[in-house]
This record gives sequence, structure tokens and C-alpha cells, in this order.
Amino acid sequence: MKPLFYRLAFAFAGSAALAACGGESAEQSGGAASTANKVECALAGKSAFARECSTETMPGENGKMLVIRHPNGGFRRFNILTDGRGLSPADGFDETTINLIGGGMIEVRSGDDKYRLPADIKASSQK
Repeated sequence: MKPLFYRLAFAFAGSAALAACGGESAEQSGGAASTANKVECALAGKSAFARECSTETMPGENGKMLVIRHPNGGFRRFNILTDGRGLSPADGFDETTINLIGGGMIEVRSGDDKYRLPADIKASSQK
């Protein structure tokens, strides 16, 4: 029996990408530039998640970068990987793990912060 691994692909290219997960796209808000897509996060070691972090993509040194902004002004930056592994920390200071949580969602843990993000998850055979 061949082992399976999961390939993760992120669709953070546009503001409408997270609309299905409860975020409001720029089109839905009348094009307001200040409206950001919200994702669930549990910050500073908290266990309860709240939809209060916002996301944006921007060019990075090695392709696209995902920035998750905290309501207190803090943020985390991740490189969006194109090899199916998902994300890697752009700053590299904290250990980051990615776990599948079902429903097309993953949970990203970086340091004491946790984020629930949408992802296209595909099972593939590993040779």
C-alpha cells in the first residue's frame, strides 16, 4: 500500500478567495479598500478562536507572501509554497506547523498564535 500525503494549495490571490469562509470581498463591500478578509485566530496562547484576523497577499522575495494581521497591530508573514506543502514562515523565527482540520480548512500554528485558513486539499499517492 502506498502512503498518501496531502498537497495544499492556497487561493489567497484575490479578495474574493476568503469570501466563502465568512470574509467580505471588496465587491460585496462596495469596493472599500479598507475591508479586509477575516479569518479565525487564537492569539498569544488563547484556546478560543475569533474571526478577527485579516489576511492579504503581496509579492515576496520567493513568490507570493501571505500576511495575517492581528487586531492589536501585530502580524505574521508566511511564504506561499507552490510545492504542495502550504506555507512556511517568512521570518523563520517561530516553529510553524500545519494540521488538516477538515472542511477544506487547515490550522496553522506559529509560536503561540493559531490561525484557521481555507485551503484546497488534495490527496496524492507518494511513490
